[in-house]
Amino acid sequence: MDRYLLDIKANDKPVLLERILRVIRHRGFVIKKVDATQNHHSNIATIAIIVDSDRPISILINQIEKLWDVTTVTTSQIENLD
Repeated sequence: MDRYLLDIKANDKPVLLERILRVIRHRGFVIKKVDATQNHHSNIATIAIIVDSDRPISILINQIEKLWDVTTVTTSQIENLD
């Protein structure tokens, strides 16, 4: 199983994180870690999520990029230490 780090920047809205997590679950990825912060001056949320899956990460990235308020999604494969 491959492990990826998603770095997401988005306009901070009340349901933003819930929508992102739902997309991840519906696409068959397993969430291992979530770290979310907000810049109060710019109302920009930064969300770092580590996911595991045998599926191509491009499937997930394409769906997250379609969400309203998401401005950028970058990803990198990381070593799975489990």
